[in-house]
Amino acid sequence: MEMKTIVKKSILKDDKQNEDACDGANDDLERGKNVEAGESVNGGKSDAQRTDTLNPGSSIRPNVSEDDVRKLAERLYGITVLEMCELDSYDDRNYMIQADSYVKNPILKSINTSGYVMKIANSLDSRDESFFQAQTEIMLHLSKREIKCPLPVQNIYGKYYSLEKLGESDHVVRLLEYIPGKVFHGVPHPDHIFYQAGQFIARIDSALKSVDKEMIINRQSIWMLENFPKLKDFLYVVKDEHHKDIIEQVLNAFQRRIVPNLYELEQGIIYGDFNEHNIIVNKKASNSKEYEITGIIDFGDVCYSRYVFELAIAMTYMILESNDLDTGGLVMAGYSMIRLIPQHEKDLLRVAISARMCQSLVLGLYTATVDTNNQYILSTQTRGWNILEALWNETDKNLLERWGTVAEEYLTKSSK
Repeated sequence: MEMKTIVKKSILKDDKQNEDACDGANDDLERGKNVEAGESVNGGKSDAQRTDTLNPGSSIRPNVSEDDVRKLAERLYGITVLEMCELDSYDDRNYMIQADSYVKNPILKSINTSGYVMKIANSLDSRDESFFQAQTEIMLHLSKREIKCPLPVQNIYGKYYSLEKLGESDHVVRLLEYIPGKVFHGVPHPDHIFYQAGQFIARIDSALKSVDKEMIINRQSIWMLENFPKLKDFLYVVKDEHHKDIIEQVLNAFQRRIVPNLYELEQGIIYGDFNEHNIIVNKKASNSKEYEITGIIDFGDVCYSRYVFELAIAMTYMILESNDLDTGGLVMAGYSMIRLIPQHEKDLLRVAISARMCQSLVLGLYTATVDTNNQYILSTQTRGWNILEALWNETDKNLLERWGTVAEEYLTKSSK
């Protein structure tokens, strides 16, 4: 049965991007997510290392005011803040700031005219400083390979981050250059941009193959698909019994079909959160109405994982954005142009995509219980449950056939 789903969100602008960003843009959330991007990663094993994951009932978001942010910007980076607004985020606090270029800066050699994003990490991630060192290296690595992403800014100490006492907790504070453009969400979505999304995420993974995996091999996060079985500890936030039943079915299928076969799945460093708010787009030309993907933000979920999980995560968010299960075929088509998808990986996609949707829905509900003022985290709830149910009502065979047909039709049309 042809199942269409339903979706849409909001975001950044190009000409008046700063204004739009303050109006609801979001993006780069460290899963958490935060608008400007660059994050995630870690390794090492010490008391400071973050090898634990989020525990139910814990509140880890920074408690800061705009005045605190202004003081941090001036003390750490010599910036006199001209304009500022807070960006949406899960567990972190992220602020878009414009520096007053008429005030002499004793620390920065030049001012980025597009602005900056100050990222204040949650107290859990902040326990492991190597997590942020690795993020810096990955951003710089991708930038050298012509994959546009936010660049970190050195502070007064010559470092790319500092650990600051804010309220009762220590939090890592960083400054990243803001990338001009819009986020993927909210722009027109012809088939070619979903195809390009598949290519782009495969290109990122290809570039990350030359990064030392030891930086992040010990990285753990509740958002990693390997950790999906831990979602059962958060099911108490799901009040709808039908929804809870679907999640339990997905948990059982994941435990039965994926966990025993993890060793067969190719591994590497993956980006880990290719969603519509982390993808930057710009118009192909100033007078064009068409957009193309030009950059990526938010590296808070980079990890050493399975490539099929990367593809599943990308397909999840593109399906959510288009509200159409068939969009998965376009993403697969683009991805397979750079990395061949083995059949045994294709056979797991429906379960893996469903698992990611469950993570997004359940952890969104959970975070709302500890941060009632953060409405961003509930943005996928209505359409998300509908899409999850539609996806779970399909069979692996039917979905793969549909996606194969969509991919073939797109590639045939594009070659003419």
